[in-house]
Amino acid sequence: MNNENNILVTKWLNNTLTEAELKQFKTTEDYDLLVRIMDSSAKLQAPEYDVAFAYQKIIAQKNKPKSKKWWQYSVAASVVLLIGFFAYANLFSNTTYTSDFGEQLVFNLPDGSKVTLNSKSSISFNEQDWDTNRTLKLKGEAFFDVQKGKTFTVQTQQGNVSVLGTEFIVKATPRFFKVACYEGKVKVEDFIANTTQFLTPTKAYQHIEKEIVAYHFKEVTPQWLNNTTAFKSVPLKYVFKSLEKQYNISIESNNYDTSMLFTGSFPNNNKNVALQTVLKSANLQYKIQENRVILQD
Repeated sequence: MNNENNILVTKWLNNTLTEAELKQFKTTEDYDLLVRIMDSSAKLQAPEYDVAFAYQKIIAQKNKPKSKKWWQYSVAASVVLLIGFFAYANLFSNTTYTSDFGEQLVFNLPDGSKVTLNSKSSISFNEQDWDTNRTLKLKGEAFFDVQKGKTFTVQTQQGNVSVLGTEFIVKATPRFFKVACYEGKVKVEDFIANTTQFLTPTKAYQHIEKEIVAYHFKEVTPQWLNNTTAFKSVPLKYVFKSLEKQYNISIESNNYDTSMLFTGSFPNNNKNVALQTVLKSANLQYKIQENRVILQD
């Protein structure tokens, strides 16, 4: 491919050829080759990018002379690989939402279902493939308000939750798995216990370490949506982790028994009251140094 043809190709990619130049370009072998490449690439669903720039980059990487036929196929392969890469990345890349310390993040899924992430949680899913693969991957805790007739699966390391038009929460952190149903019906697959549960409104399933509890509740929505974090028979160490995520603090409790069960709640908008509520109810003394909470004898 000579320099004149390089110029014609670049102008053709940018759609700036004059009628005379286009007529000239159509007489070259390069024209037929590149038209076939562009026709093939048009069938791929890829995000927009600068084709002319990519082509010029290929030209610039030519270090030594090669036969015209070899260079044509090199250009063809490079352009197809570039287009294929972007199509692959677009098809398989995930959309991710992540909440910060003490933050609740609300967003809608492609089908209109609503998700509320609790503090320091994340969800990822493939938005491009949502119609055929309604799967979300969750780390942390989230409340789902699913559109009627819509179904999807929430995947966690501890288990999967499958739903159809319902309201429910899922909490999945290391060694802590909880699902509560507020409306509709929820299928819970617990990988660790190798069991399957079906939850209906006001029913909850909780698996913490080796303890599995099924219970009823009265709330019509998760309490953390109203700035209160609640627990039922949860070891103190997991309550401490929730405090840390909510207030961006660290609780130093290495010398204390944190396996004691805690049932109660703390406010999400007042750190001092939250600490007093949890620690003093467990007869624990403490002092605060910047963002550190140090338990004392």
